[in-house]
Parts: sequence; C-alpha cells; structure tokens
Amino acid sequence: MTGIRVCIVTIILTIIYVALSVAITNLFFHSNSTGSLIKSEGKIIGSKLIGQDFKNDIFFHGRPSLNFYNGGLSGNSEFSHFSNELNNAVTVNYNRFKELNQSKEPDLNLITESASGLDPHITYKGALSQIDRIAHFANIDKKELSKIINKKAKPRIFGLYGEKIINVLELNLGLKEIYAKTSRSR
Repeated sequence: MTGIRVCIVTIILTIIYVALSVAITNLFFHSNSTGSLIKSEGKIIGSKLIGQDFKNDIFFHGRPSLNFYNGGLSGNSEFSHFSNELNNAVTVNYNRFKELNQSKEPDLNLITESASGLDPHITYKGALSQIDRIAHFANIDKKELSKIINKKAKPRIFGLYGEKIINVLELNLGLKEIYAKTSRSR
C-alpha cells in the first residue's frame, strides 16, 4: 500500500511541476516558450531559432544545410574532417558562393554546415560578403545594405567571445521593408 501512495504522490507532484513550469514560462518568457516565432503582416513566417533557405539573389543567404532546413531532420553530415565527401561538399559550396557573389571570398560559415543544419545566423563578415550581389540584383545602395546589417547585428558575447552574428530571416525582413519603401517612391 505504501508503494501505491508513493506512486500517486509522485504523479501528482509531477503534474503540478509541469503545469507550474509551463505557466511560469508562458507568463514571463512568452516569446521563448512559444518558439520565438516571427510574424509579418499578421502571419507566422518563421522562427528566430530555425534557419530558412533563401535562394533569391536580392536576399541574404544563410549557411548550407544538408537537410534543406527541415526542422524534423536536425543534424549534419557527420563526415570526418579529412573525408572526400566533406571536401567535395565544401568545394561545391565555395564555388557556388564565388559564382553568386562576384568572386568575393566567402566567410567560412557560408560554405560549411552548422552542427544542426538549422542555424538561423550568419556572421557579420558573412553578411558583408553578400552586399555586392544584393546591391547589383536589387538595385539598392551598398550603404543602405551596410546600415541594415549594422542595425541587425548582435554583438559578441560579453564583447569578448565569438563573432558578431545576424539572424538571416530578420535581416531579410529588414530588406523587404526597404524594398517596399523604394517601390512606393518610384
């Protein structure tokens, strides 16, 4: 009988713990607890946490993804550092970047996959390396692109660790706003 009481108390306490955890996170961290969703014109268009594949030359491109940014297939190729498959994949990504971006040298994170294959960020340098392409195809001033990159960039952690990063979806939404303004003024 004591074992049954312990099980019942454990189940009740587990239910209370889960309910309180959900309630507190929804109350104090609502955006995070609902997936950090990004809305545009009232529609959910993505998440700050999961990258998207942008192909159009008038937008910034994110990192390569083995799983084509399918959230249900998180993971990378797991090729060893010295494998021919990894070398071939990086070479293909490198050549594609050079072709699209007027032979500029790519930032390493634009030709290699992230560990999850879903990374929503690129480095500050990676964003800058795409300015010429976007300016050419979108007929937009490079200074305007630099401004939006600087506005959307997140600093290093504690000013010391890592690199400045930029969420590609947020950056492209900023571009979309600029395109809307310029199309109205024409």
